[in-house]
Amino acid sequence: MPAKNQILLKRRQFLSHSCSLGLATATLGSSLLQLGLARQASAQSSDYKALVCILLAGGNDSYNMLVPNDAEHYARYADIRSDLALPRESLLALPNTDSNGRSFALHPGMSGLQSLFTNGQAATLAGVGTLLEPMDSASLASGTASLPLGLFSHSDQIQQWQTAVSDERIAQGWGGRIADILEAGNPANGISMNVSLAGNNVFQSGLVTTPYAISANGDGAPALAGYNETGGEGEFTRAAIDSLLAATQNNIFRREYGNRLSSAIESQVTFVDALASAEALPSSFSDAPFSAALRQIARVIAAREVLGASRQTFFITVGGWDHHDDVLDNQAAMLPAIDTGLLEFQTAMNAMGLADQVTTFTTSDFGRTLTSNGKGSDHGWGGHHIVLGGAVNGGRFYGEYPDIYPNNPLDVGRGIYAPTTSVDEYFAELALWFDVSDSDLSTVLPNVGRFFSAGGGAKPLGFLS
Repeated sequence: MPAKNQILLKRRQFLSHSCSLGLATATLGSSLLQLGLARQASAQSSDYKALVCILLAGGNDSYNMLVPNDAEHYARYADIRSDLALPRESLLALPNTDSNGRSFALHPGMSGLQSLFTNGQAATLAGVGTLLEPMDSASLASGTASLPLGLFSHSDQIQQWQTAVSDERIAQGWGGRIADILEAGNPANGISMNVSLAGNNVFQSGLVTTPYAISANGDGAPALAGYNETGGEGEFTRAAIDSLLAATQNNIFRREYGNRLSSAIESQVTFVDALASAEALPSSFSDAPFSAALRQIARVIAAREVLGASRQTFFITVGGWDHHDDVLDNQAAMLPAIDTGLLEFQTAMNAMGLADQVTTFTTSDFGRTLTSNGKGSDHGWGGHHIVLGGAVNGGRFYGEYPDIYPNNPLDVGRGIYAPTTSVDEYFAELALWFDVSDSDLSTVLPNVGRFFSAGGGAKPLGFLS
């Protein structure tokens, strides 16, 4: 293939990555990093905060992640779950009880989370899901309750967990709206405060914000193929690309393409140099994919001051949770990997002195049916989640774990329990901790006023200090 065609092919290959990168506003060259130094005053450790969102895509069967453990309520759980019930003797008991005096336990593969919960750095949040408005048992029973758009649909529900808007389909997420407010389209060093290990995503996309997409491997931000190589071929490639980018383009689309490609090249250099200049992580991570992704996040956090970042969000997707069959075997393999990664990450944050400034939380499409389909569980609604970090009021159970009994009004069929805590309340607690103002909360979460009135220092749920 002629050299010219090779370069054009490499440009096309790179573009699929570069389109998801944050836009740069500085000039070419190493001066980009120097510009970031002027913003470090706002990025010192005392003012830094980060949110780490973990999406368990497919609908995690969280009724086998957090299980009733006192004799009475475990018996009810085991009765309705039948062949999906975990043996009580295998469960990892958690200390304390909820507001109704019930005790709980974790899946046997989550000993790390058990230790974090016991040490006060993790909490659980039960009965969370997408809602249009507060519901009571009467409106559910009569069929007059307003329901989210596309309930039980993967695509709709996974989107609504990222947008916090359950009555229409939109392309902006609540993390993106936060960045719109805090960055106003002018990210430090051209690196968005929203860093994704899952490519473009709705959660971190705003009206003017795009996530900066990295990988879990190597330097995180791959370079334009051949552009940074030494030797004759690298020099030829670099000269050819620079010549194309320097040319005056009268066509608006060509001009915009060139601007974005230039910005992507600048951002990649900035990002890689920042990670290289950061201190080594004080603790180790295993090689499993989820742990590797969290390790990369820890490296970015370690480089926060060089990047000029005082606020950051991170997004990871872990797929494969749609367990219509073999739920027990699948969770036995998958939940320990999540548990190991979370423990490793929290250990690193503790060692870096950032435990109070980094909060990690889980999301998923929906919960699942408590009843078995004979092989696994099907799409549900309300589910249970994990929050961890030094700012978490840990060792406690938040939300309302439903009483499991026949004809419970919250059971809309087949053990599908309606949520009692909205995603709006869940995310409002996180956003306020992240220093979103009371006045901006309704911009970040358009429907939050249906569930929570901001002001006066009130907290929606109380799981964050």
